[in-house]
Amino acid sequence: MSRQRSLGIGLLGLGTVGSAVARTFAERSRHLDLAAGRPLRLVAAAVRDVSRPREAGDVPITQDPFAILDDPSVDIVVEVIGGVAPAHDLHLAAFERGKHVVTANKELIAKEWDVLHQAARLSKRQLRFEASVAAAVPVIAGARTLGASHPRAVRGLLNGTSTFICSRMESGATFDDALLEAQRAGYAEADPTSDIDGLDAAYKLVILVRVLGRPAHPDDVQRTSLRGTTLASFQAAVARGRTIRSLAIAELDGGRVRARVGPEEVAAASLEGGASGPTNVVTFETDLAGTLTFRGPGAGGPATASAILGDVIAIARGGASMTGA
Repeated sequence: MSRQRSLGIGLLGLGTVGSAVARTFAERSRHLDLAAGRPLRLVAAAVRDVSRPREAGDVPITQDPFAILDDPSVDIVVEVIGGVAPAHDLHLAAFERGKHVVTANKELIAKEWDVLHQAARLSKRQLRFEASVAAAVPVIAGARTLGASHPRAVRGLLNGTSTFICSRMESGATFDDALLEAQRAGYAEADPTSDIDGLDAAYKLVILVRVLGRPAHPDDVQRTSLRGTTLASFQAAVARGRTIRSLAIAELDGGRVRARVGPEEVAAASLEGGASGPTNVVTFETDLAGTLTFRGPGAGGPATASAILGDVIAIARGGASMTGA
C-alpha cells in the first residue's frame, strides 16, 4: 500500500445499517485499507440516544452531528439516518465544510436530487448513493454505464417487504397474515405504509430514472397499494401459470417519463415471479445494450454496508465524480 494519508469517516446514524458499517470497519480494517489503497479510519458516529446498547464495535459516539461535521479529520460523511429532516440540512452542512457524502437515504436523494447535486458540485466534493437502491446490487453503477444508449424502460422489484408478502400470498396466506409474518421476520416495520403503499419503491425508481438522465420526482409516480390485492387474485394468476408481484416500472419515451408502482401479473417462471424475501430484480431495456438484468439481496445491514463501503473506497481511490445529474 502506498504511503498516502489516512481518510477519516464519520457516521451519521448507528441503527441497523450504521452498526453494520461500524462492525465491518472493526472486523475488516486491513481488507478495507487494501481495497482503498490507503488507510481508512472510522472517527466517530452521531446518534440520537447515546445510552442505547449497540453492536457496533468500539466506535466513539456523540449526540452532536456537528461534532463530526466540524471535525477536520473527517473527510467522508456517511449518512444513514434516513428521511428528509434533519438529513437534508446535514448533507448541505457537510458539503459546506468540504466533506464528501455517502448515503443510503433514498427518500432524500429522490426528493432533493437537484439541491444536493448542486451543493456537491459547488463544493467540488462527491455525493455517492449506490446503497440507496437495491443495497449490494450495483444497479446505480450499472445504470451509469448506459450513457451511450437510449434507455427505453426500467422495471423490477425494488421493495423486499412487498416481494415477501406477495410470495406468501402466492402460497395461500391472506394479506394480513403475510404482512404480520413479514413484520415478525423483520422485513416490515411496525408501520409498513411506505413499503406496501409503494413509496419506498417510488423513491428508488425515481433515483434510477435520474441516473439515466431523465427528470423525475416521487410525486409523479403513480402508486397502487398492495393492500387491495386479494388471495383470490393470486389463486387465479397461479392457475394461469402466473403470479403477482409489486412492480416498479418507468417507461422512457424521449424526454417523457411514465412511472408507476403497484401489483401486476408476471410469469411465474420469470426472475420476478420466482423472487421472494429481500431479493431485488432490476431490468434495464436499452437500444444499444439490449436488456440488462440485475438480481440480488436488496436489503439488510450487511448488504447495505457493502454498498456504502464500496462508495467510500471509490472516493478513497479517487474515483470519478458521482455528482453529475
